Amino acid sequence: MLNQENEFDEHSQGLQDSAILAAILDTAVDAIVTINSLGVVLHVNHAFQKMFGFLPAEVIGQNVSMLMPEPDRSAHDGYLHRYHATREASIIGIGRQVMGKRKNGSMIPVDLAVSEVRIGAQVLYTGILRDMTERRQVEDDLRQAQMQLIQSERLAAIGQMMTGIAHESRNALQRSRACLDMLDLDLESAPEQQDLVRRSRAALVELQTLHEEVRSYAAPIQLDRSYQSIYKLCLEAWNHLEPSWRETNVKIAMHFESVAEVFCDPNRLVQVLRNIFENALAVAPNDSQIVVATRQVQRTSGLYVQVNVTDQGPGFNEEQCTHIFDPFYTTKTKGTGLGMAICQRIITAHHGTIAVGNSDRSDLVPTGATISIELPSKTA
Repeated sequence: MLNQENEFDEHSQGLQDSAILAAILDTAVDAIVTINSLGVVLHVNHAFQKMFGFLPAEVIGQNVSMLMPEPDRSAHDGYLHRYHATREASIIGIGRQVMGKRKNGSMIPVDLAVSEVRIGAQVLYTGILRDMTERRQVEDDLRQAQMQLIQSERLAAIGQMMTGIAHESRNALQRSRACLDMLDLDLESAPEQQDLVRRSRAALVELQTLHEEVRSYAAPIQLDRSYQSIYKLCLEAWNHLEPSWRETNVKIAMHFESVAEVFCDPNRLVQVLRNIFENALAVAPNDSQIVVATRQVQRTSGLYVQVNVTDQGPGFNEEQCTHIFDPFYTTKTKGTGLGMAICQRIITAHHGTIAVGNSDRSDLVPTGATISIELPSKTA
């Protein structure tokens, strides 16, 4: 009688232990997979289902290699055979990061730790898999932030250097121009030599412009932001270019959905708009118009004011759309090719975006190139 009670107690204890083990496995945060010496899946827990998308019945009895991409999938059985023959572990008891394959075919980075379990003559292997997607993303974000920091520091150093170079060059260029001006007066009776002097003076002006634009591109952007009327800023930038548009009789047409305000550095934004207007005037036919249209757009990060500037020129080709924001890229015979690159840096510093494309003719907007800016709205 006593023996029967002991056997009953042991049996009850065994059932209780099994229930506890099952509860532990199914509440574990990490995915757990158990296979036999042939690689056949014997058990998976609930976290495995969430991670890989398979139901237990879809994987139990199948080779665990179904969870692997190539070339590991084809080579997995060979890994097991080699371990059984040599006892040299490449992952068992060591662990490593691998790629897993979900039911839908997508890949997932996992940290895999495998342990060997012997139950009598039977050998089992238990794999614990941790989803590394979020960690990978954090690491990628950190790497990107580090790269941006390094780039910012490098640009700051270049900016400081270029500030010094531009200052010293400005002094030297001014002395050179003063000498050329005096030489010009002495050569009034020699028009050919005077022409050479004027060409030299023009070359010095171009060189000084290059120094200033490189310095502007490389230097850190400091913003003094306030809420500004985009209408007034467009008008100010356009009026700066009055000699150019009066000469070609190009008009500006402004269509504003609302009197929108943006949170910006007004001087920097006028700089951007002026550069865009200059580019538009360079390709706009005489007696044509440049259209500025604004509207509010909702993005996932909030409400933005979109400013579209469209000319009646030939539009952008594929190469220009791809490279227009690249430093030193230009299709003009004159210029450094830094204008649009600087514009992009300024707009990005405002947490906005700038893009280029071609417009389709409508009642308000002619066919031609369009540059689109989006900046946070006052109500964003």
